Amino acid sequence: MDYQLTGKKIALLALSACTFALGFAEFVAVSLVPAISAGTGLGLGAVGLVVGVYAIGVSIGAPVLSAWLASAPRRRVLAVSMLLFAVGNAVTALSNSLPLLLGSRLLAGLMHGVVLALAASTAASTAGPARSGQAIATVFGGLTLALVLGVPLGTLASGTVRWQFIFAAIALLSAVSAIALLRWAPASTGLPASAGQSRPGVWATVSNLPTLMPVATTALAYAGSFTGFTYIAVLLAQRTHLGAQGITAMFALCGVSAAVGNTLGGRFVDRVGSRSAALCVVGGLALALLGAALGAASAQAMAVVMVVWGLASFGAVPVLQKTVLVAAQHNPVGSPELASGMNIAAFNLGIAVGSVAGGIASTHSPQMPMWVGLVPLFFAAILATRLAPAVRSIHPARGAFNQAGV
Repeated sequence: MDYQLTGKKIALLALSACTFALGFAEFVAVSLVPAISAGTGLGLGAVGLVVGVYAIGVSIGAPVLSAWLASAPRRRVLAVSMLLFAVGNAVTALSNSLPLLLGSRLLAGLMHGVVLALAASTAASTAGPARSGQAIATVFGGLTLALVLGVPLGTLASGTVRWQFIFAAIALLSAVSAIALLRWAPASTGLPASAGQSRPGVWATVSNLPTLMPVATTALAYAGSFTGFTYIAVLLAQRTHLGAQGITAMFALCGVSAAVGNTLGGRFVDRVGSRSAALCVVGGLALALLGAALGAASAQAMAVVMVVWGLASFGAVPVLQKTVLVAAQHNPVGSPELASGMNIAAFNLGIAVGSVAGGIASTHSPQMPMWVGLVPLFFAAILATRLAPAVRSIHPARGAFNQAGV
């Protein structure tokens, strides 16, 4: 029993290390664009494509490749995907041409999508029904930490070491994580199929209303959040009149709150269920937008806003991810892996739509993105009221803990 408990913890830590590597590779690229441009002789616009092609890879890999690979042994898929992710980052570190940079970033993005989609369902099956939300939060805690550290560390490191060393370090961490997954990750593929059940299908998942509702809630919630958050620095500069150090401190405050929110969100959904937890985080995002629109003149008010924003935005991750997984598992012919990938794609879609909407709104005034962001949040709240009142069980996957693994 102690061996199993230790194995579970190591498996979750390995998954968390994976999501940290994934998030760090994504976020750090933003701050390394000038260094890559200077080191390769490529223009800033061309190197900027590195960020976009990575996001495209994530959006394809999460729903498409994860569904295609759902029937394969989960441990093997996760480990191989992380090894390919390591290869992608190693090639990036050795690249000095745009085709190699774009190709290696696309490969890394595709594997990012696969691992992130499967990490949530793997964490849930590893921890068991009572602690699945907390397990999802633990795994996505690595992503949160990458968000907090990625850009600041990348900016700091780019001034002291060559940018290639950063991607080489990511490749090394990814390879070590892959080895840990081979040893400790569950070997199962999903729920045990009962007699007469058909193989989980793509259409059966994407057309399932209980699965689509939390996915749509995710897209709307993050569209609303990032309509405002993408341009919060503009508001802080022009209305709160903060300098570079003040704005950096505000983002640090939000990042620490995001880490706390991620942890609390997992515990919260385990305790109160999906509907109450989803309404709480959507309400928190709306409160943050309102606070930013009305209290922008006060640095103290904006500090509170950034705390609430961090708590709600990353508290929503385990809440909605667990809701989607449970909905898919209650569908006899659904695929939890595909549903998880759909939710991650919805997260990225929401960010993209919110960024565009915020950009249009910001031409009117720094506060306008905050007001516009309330519109998708209103519809997210309506959908949240239609979610299941309680989500307390994610069934352990067949063979999750066997003699060869955990």
